[in-house]
Amino acid sequence: MKIFNLELTREQTRLIVIIIGVILVFGLVVVGFIYSRRATGPSGILEFWGLYDDAATWQPFISAFNKEHRGVTIRYTQMNPETYERDLLDALAAGRGPDIMMFHSSWLPKHGNKISPLPESMMTMRQFQETFPDVAFTNFVSQNRIFALPLWTDALAMYYNKDLFNIAGIATPPANWDEFVQNVVKLSTKDRFGNLTKVASALGTSSNVNNASDLLSLIMLQVGARMISDDGDRAAFDQTIAVETAKFNPGATALRFYTDFSNPKLPVYTWNASQPNSLEAFIQGKVAVVFDYNSARSQIKQRSPNLRLGIAPVPQPKNAEKVVNYSNFWAYSVPTASQNSEVAWQFLVYMTQKDIERAYVDYVERVASRRDILQIQQNSPDLGVFADAILSAVNWYQVDSKEIDKIFRDMIDEVVLGGAKPDDAIGNAADKVSLLMSR
Repeated sequence: MKIFNLELTREQTRLIVIIIGVILVFGLVVVGFIYSRRATGPSGILEFWGLYDDAATWQPFISAFNKEHRGVTIRYTQMNPETYERDLLDALAAGRGPDIMMFHSSWLPKHGNKISPLPESMMTMRQFQETFPDVAFTNFVSQNRIFALPLWTDALAMYYNKDLFNIAGIATPPANWDEFVQNVVKLSTKDRFGNLTKVASALGTSSNVNNASDLLSLIMLQVGARMISDDGDRAAFDQTIAVETAKFNPGATALRFYTDFSNPKLPVYTWNASQPNSLEAFIQGKVAVVFDYNSARSQIKQRSPNLRLGIAPVPQPKNAEKVVNYSNFWAYSVPTASQNSEVAWQFLVYMTQKDIERAYVDYVERVASRRDILQIQQNSPDLGVFADAILSAVNWYQVDSKEIDKIFRDMIDEVVLGGAKPDDAIGNAADKVSLLMSR
């Protein structure tokens, strides 16, 4: 055989034919692999760590996602909420962390360096802002990058016992704090020694009031306190502000208002440190009002099915120019150490699609994160108050939410148990938070 003017033997020709055949087969394999990757998307095993849902809750959504992304295996593990943060940090440090993790709404200052931003090709900033409430932007966006996606939200609301309200002659729940004070006086009774015999509301102390620091933060924000300085370097909730010709300390005013409910010398006295946990007392019918999140609702209904439960918005200051509520919830993110970050983000974006998220929140009975689903939930007798609240909800930049929670609880105790003046206690707390921010 003659090729390019070269005379080849039969054996040489056969060898060339074999080599060309191998090259063609290899090329077909490569093309087939590339095509299959484009057709099925990324592949791999994703470890997903969650908190409040079991694996059965997630399985239908994972299976539906897998139909569009063949070759992806998502393994869900339900973690212990009490040890989750420590377990997560230990796992990330050891290089065995998850590909998808739950990320708290206060964690961006503390753990933002451990998560990857969402690729803009999957969701633009405009899409994020149009899809989710404003508080989600505050909590999960930094330097024009999105670091977590919420599938559900939560905000404080007022739980009240309708039977106790009816007995006291209170037809409707209070809309503002002035009305709330009037209701407390009607709902509370004391014996001749000043001991409480009927309790109106669980607030005023720290250790036995669920979400005491969140509630106090909310009241501070409602009356105009700036929680941190404009430059973000220090606490500012102890600062005095000018109102017309007078000076006013909104943080100290809020602290005084809150702690007055545990002062036996005042007409609004209705709670003290010897009372049981606030939610437990409400479930047992021993207190007329508590402030808690939607996450408490199922526990109340399960443990006290005969309690005639009312849910109303948290009262606002009288004649307030705008409504201010307070949120505390979780989102989902992807650690920077993940080797499957692209498909992990694809799964989270998939979960935030309207039909998918609606199926999820309906099943778990939580408040949605999407505005268009919140609009639907606003008509719900169970979730409507929370859906309304999240649209006007705020919270504030906390470098370490656990430490700040302790600082706020200690601040309350300084007044209630230590006899400190609110102005002094709030100054001490602000100094501690500022020191925390400077580390």
